[in-house]
Amino acid sequence: MQPANFERTVPVSFAGKFPPNTAALSGLGFDSVSTSKSCVTIRKSRRGMHGMPISRLEIRLQRKELSISFSPSPAAAPELEDMHAIATLLRVLSLFPSIQISASEIAKLLLPPLASAEKVASEPYESLAKKCRDAHTDMSSLLSKNRALLRSSEESVLASLELERQVSALASRIKKLETVSDDALLELVQDWLSAHRGRFDAALFSRAHGIPPARGEEGLQRLLAAGSVKKVGGMLHAQEMHSHGEFEPQKQGALHSLASAIKFPKIGKPAL
Repeated sequence: MQPANFERTVPVSFAGKFPPNTAALSGLGFDSVSTSKSCVTIRKSRRGMHGMPISRLEIRLQRKELSISFSPSPAAAPELEDMHAIATLLRVLSLFPSIQISASEIAKLLLPPLASAEKVASEPYESLAKKCRDAHTDMSSLLSKNRALLRSSEESVLASLELERQVSALASRIKKLETVSDDALLELVQDWLSAHRGRFDAALFSRAHGIPPARGEEGLQRLLAAGSVKKVGGMLHAQEMHSHGEFEPQKQGALHSLASAIKFPKIGKPAL
């Protein structure tokens, strides 16, 4: 229970047995009534607009003492709320004929809230109406902010789910792209270029080796960057819809150059 701004303790006594029968309290709309051998605890909250609690009341009856604590909301008029708390206490006391309390103690409870209520009752109507309008405006503003916050929260959840979906899709794609190692990919591309006279078709290469076209293009670009493959004429020449150009492998070293340089004589048919 939040800190009370109204709290009183009054000496009382009970004639007969204790605790008294609390069945009569069932018709007053209390939130809870709990009874033990030494105490009867009564709790009640009052709600305002949109079901929001504006006050909380607790009454404790013991064999020699009565205590009441009351916690209104900061926006409520404390004078009227105190009066409401005392009125609820009087209804409770009227249902316990065995309780005994002095008139002076009752007066101490009643006089402060009655004086405050009288002050409020004498306030001009225009002032009360303005306070009411201001309260409605504040409440509407709070509800609007709450709705905006709820929408923002829902949008954030949807955005988070979409990001999770994209991450999952990217992870799946990366896994597929990595089914062929980098070294094996470079060899496949080089073999393809050799077998197809320098023509590279990403779509055909993809279907032939069961890897995404982007992976084949990646291998080709790495070979070009490393100088293992060069472009004929310094540019790409489209051969067909999916063709990326015509390429030729670099020469394979000194032995290859020597074999190309040596001209072996042609061997003719032996003379008859």
